[in-house]
Amino acid sequence: MACLVRSIGMLLALAAVPVPCLAQDIRGVVVDQTGLPLPGATVHVLDGLTTVATITTQPDGTFVIDARVPGDSIVVSLDGFEKAQVKRENAARVMLLIARAAESTSVVATTEGTVSPSAPLLGAALNANTVTRLPSAHMQARESLPLLPSVIRGPDGLMQLGGARAHETPLVLDGFNIGDPATGASSINLPIEVVRGVDVLRDPAAVSYGNLLGGLMKMDSKPGTDRLAFGVQSFIPRPRFSSPGFGRLEGIFPRAYVSGSSADHSVRYVAAVEYDYERIAVPGVTQGSGPNIVEQNAIMFSRVDAQLSSRSALTIEGFVSPASTQSYGLGPRRSIEASPDVGGRDVFIGATHRYAPGPTSVFTVQFGALSHEATLSPAGTGISYAAPAGWFGNWFSTLSRTSRQYSAAVSWERTALLSNRTHDFSIRGEVAARRMTGRIAESPVHVIDTFGRVMRSVEFGAPAELGARDWLTGIAVRDVWHVTDKIQLDAGARFDHSRIAEGAPSARAGVRYSLDAAGDTVVKASVGRFIGNVPLAVPAFERYPTRMDRWFEPASGQAVRSTLLRPAVGVLRLPKAVATVLGVERRIMRNLDGQVSFTHRESSDLATFRVPSSSGLLLVESGGLGSYNELQISARRTWPRDQQLFVSYVRSESTGELNDFTAVFKGMDSPLVQPGGVARLTTDAPNRVLTWGTFNLPQRVVLSPAVEWHSGFLYSTLNNRYLYEGAPNSLRFPAFISADMVVYKTVTVRRRDVDLGVQVFNLTNHHNPRDVYPVVGTPLTGQFTNSVGPVFRGYMLLKW
Repeated sequence: MACLVRSIGMLLALAAVPVPCLAQDIRGVVVDQTGLPLPGATVHVLDGLTTVATITTQPDGTFVIDARVPGDSIVVSLDGFEKAQVKRENAARVMLLIARAAESTSVVATTEGTVSPSAPLLGAALNANTVTRLPSAHMQARESLPLLPSVIRGPDGLMQLGGARAHETPLVLDGFNIGDPATGASSINLPIEVVRGVDVLRDPAAVSYGNLLGGLMKMDSKPGTDRLAFGVQSFIPRPRFSSPGFGRLEGIFPRAYVSGSSADHSVRYVAAVEYDYERIAVPGVTQGSGPNIVEQNAIMFSRVDAQLSSRSALTIEGFVSPASTQSYGLGPRRSIEASPDVGGRDVFIGATHRYAPGPTSVFTVQFGALSHEATLSPAGTGISYAAPAGWFGNWFSTLSRTSRQYSAAVSWERTALLSNRTHDFSIRGEVAARRMTGRIAESPVHVIDTFGRVMRSVEFGAPAELGARDWLTGIAVRDVWHVTDKIQLDAGARFDHSRIAEGAPSARAGVRYSLDAAGDTVVKASVGRFIGNVPLAVPAFERYPTRMDRWFEPASGQAVRSTLLRPAVGVLRLPKAVATVLGVERRIMRNLDGQVSFTHRESSDLATFRVPSSSGLLLVESGGLGSYNELQISARRTWPRDQQLFVSYVRSESTGELNDFTAVFKGMDSPLVQPGGVARLTTDAPNRVLTWGTFNLPQRVVLSPAVEWHSGFLYSTLNNRYLYEGAPNSLRFPAFISADMVVYKTVTVRRRDVDLGVQVFNLTNHHNPRDVYPVVGTPLTGQFTNSVGPVFRGYMLLKW
């Protein structure tokens, strides 16, 4: 740890060292017509008609032209977009229009979806090319997000962004919120061939982003290509290279895609389909051929872009994604009979129309429709048993649920010059209709001790029909003001309203200040109020079956306490958060950047259920609290040809409601409830170090290692009635260490490049348990289990 502290001190010292002013350096960003950054664009620096330098934009769309490079203009190009040529001094921001979109391309600064000037530079985005070069079990952009310092995968397998739970950070695809209206969460992954990149926006200052508390995950798809392209990937089944079950089929993940355009390029299309099948061996449970957790999911995505006129474009996109998991939650502490089968299906269609009445304004209209179906079916029958060794016998709940959302949004953006200073104005209005229906049935739960005696039982009322609906509206006004060459200000206000939770105003502001003319040292700060929404599962809770919770005296078997709990919904308000972010970015040297940032967030009005001490209402109401503090230090070194090294350290502290409704009921229902309160959250990992890199070796070999270390997650000890024994979340799992690596070689077969190699996960075979025996007073108390050893997998990528 002392070494780590010294390393952090050195990085801070480097951030304070002055660097000679390079006033001629040009720092620019390339964006599309909606203001989204374009990674992978090619920037040619021209001296007259001669190309003197070629640069590729970074994952955030930025590029830097060194002062020593001559030239008076630049040309920016990217497949599927019109080329843009501008003078070197006007290259701070360049917009590329979709091919054939206009007669000319202008330097503009649209704001819809644009990252705020106060947004962090490092550790916020992954483009598709980077994902394919790094260790990845399924080569999926969203699943690779834990390679960013602000994203950590919790003990429940869900990704947490900057201390915010999964339902507090929506997933946005091309401007559409595709989260499940019932829970707010989403696990959608697009085939990598149609993904431009994935970004995480932490506490964004841009008020155009709404319905969030701690940030959002933003996934952008790609338009069709100029020429016909198609291909098939990952069609070879993958055997298991580790025990148990060595040599058996572990999975197969075939993908196919096609992309192209019409003869005049006025219509572009792209379509892709992916099917994932995987048998996941469970340590200590799987013996030979089984049992396994079996996951199956597929996605069929398509997008069509039509250039209606020189200034009008229409995009229609959609996907269908069925998924299922057999033996969900199977582990050393849950038998196969107590591991239910989970299924679901997502269907989405969206249309975006963009009209550019002039070179500095864009009018955008969006319509979207989303449907999410979810089912949970027990694998066993009869009573569910919770013992000190875990769950067995059955799973208590059977549930089906369908939620739908219909949304529309209108935005107008304009760049104007006022008093010789640029203002990027935007106005956005949103409306969404949401509805949920379903059915739930529950069987009894018995809590037993080590001798098999019943200590507690929960019996449920008759099966029930579920239902809830809501209307969401929002309006936002924003101005990005370039105050001086060194200062940019982002300010705006919103008002959000919900039919079930009333309305709430919010405002945010961010500032970017360059300490020198070249922008080598930049201070960024933002403060704002964020308004989330109430998932439909919250108002539907009042229709859940009643619960009779009994405690028993083990020797006589007599009930010593009986509590009847009737689910109910109290006063609901939109959840809120106030966040302050302060950061310093430093260009330490050419192609080496460092960043130090601090985040403080206070959340309130979280939907929380209250468990009474005697018979009464099991009430869900707004009023829960949360707090998060984080210090993040990161650095990135880049080299030509997609090579880079990223290093980060995060110090954080996270507290919140133990009985946060959506967190506890994420599995559609919870078998056992008890009084809660505010405590450290299970995902609280005070220290985290993350480093990864991708390097080109001789003979067309690529080596990409990734190493992560973080403090162990928290857990609570329980008594023999499965109630907290002592302070909740007061103990920790062992520290987590994972060393992963991929190495592959590019070979050419019939004019096609093929990447062939091997991946290994948990190379050091570190003990990373995912379960613990928490019930006190047994021989197993405090023992950790369910750690996965080294996993070897093949790597193959065809380049079409």
